[in-house]
Amino acid sequence: MRGLSSRNKGAVGSLVAIYFFVSSIVLIKSSAVILGESLAERIVLLIRDTTSGVFAGWITTALLHSSGAFDSIIVAFVSSGVMPLSLAVATIIGAEIGTTVTPFLVSVLGYIRKRGQLSASFNVTMSHVLYNLFTLLLFYPIELFFGTFTKIAQRGSSIFVKVTWLKLIPDLLDVATPWIDVLLAFIPAWIGLIIGGAMLITALWGVERYMTAIFSMPRSWNLIRATFAKPVRSFIAGFLFTVLVPSTTVMVSLLVPLAATGVIGVEYYVLPYILGANIGTVFDVMMAALATGDPVSLGVWLVHLSINVTGALIFLPLIKPFSRLVRWTSETVSASPKRTLFVAIVFHAIPVLVIAWYLL
Repeated sequence: MRGLSSRNKGAVGSLVAIYFFVSSIVLIKSSAVILGESLAERIVLLIRDTTSGVFAGWITTALLHSSGAFDSIIVAFVSSGVMPLSLAVATIIGAEIGTTVTPFLVSVLGYIRKRGQLSASFNVTMSHVLYNLFTLLLFYPIELFFGTFTKIAQRGSSIFVKVTWLKLIPDLLDVATPWIDVLLAFIPAWIGLIIGGAMLITALWGVERYMTAIFSMPRSWNLIRATFAKPVRSFIAGFLFTVLVPSTTVMVSLLVPLAATGVIGVEYYVLPYILGANIGTVFDVMMAALATGDPVSLGVWLVHLSINVTGALIFLPLIKPFSRLVRWTSETVSASPKRTLFVAIVFHAIPVLVIAWYLL
């Protein structure tokens, strides 16, 4: 892209990344259809019920550092018929808390800095962790005992099935991605699945790379500082920024050094930003669901949207008490390096231990 301006380079790079993002969904779905029952059996061995699904979503999203990437893969699996709807819904619920890992680690690394900087950055991290932890504790039992979100997905599917033009999207994508059928004619489907997953993650990284540069430049800090002047403005900014940069992990991680260096304050405005960012990140999953042309996949996307909208409606009125809880938690956790390390290990060991127990 030599000779292009930075703005044009970013635009072209983003479009190329989006093309390969959509292509990766087609490749994953096509590979999963070929594998069929053998892949379904392997998935069910790992994800057997709501509980294992929730914790599998948690740990896998933590490894991928992107709920959008994980949720998009789940959407493709559901569309290909290798994953039951109820298990897919459970993994979507668990995926949200998996996005907290990277910001948590960024803050822990802050121990190389001064104590005051660490405390400020921890307010951002703990806002993200506590919000997702509380929503997990709320939504997981609701799904476990009542199957509420599975019912939302089923109801959404029955509505989307009436949208006749959905079936045209895969046909259009087949025209735009003729190389996928050629590729699968020469490689095993399981390799196609791996290539598709790697391509999806790389494509999302590409969009993040080109768009994050806009927000990470010092000249953008005045804009970001102005964003945190009012809660409603923070909410809207979190939503819009994450539509452009499809990763809650990236957009929240960006706030950690900004808070640590005093560019932004964190008192009552980080939570609205996170709530907006969570809703903004549903758009890449919507693109993945539309790419499948499957009403059931859109039903799974509707669960993702419902979780984030419901969380925003519950927590937006609780900004002040939530902020006080965040301040107390961040001060308690960051009181010593040993305590911080212990909390980090326990927090990230929970899903690993639960999945290990299921595999025994």
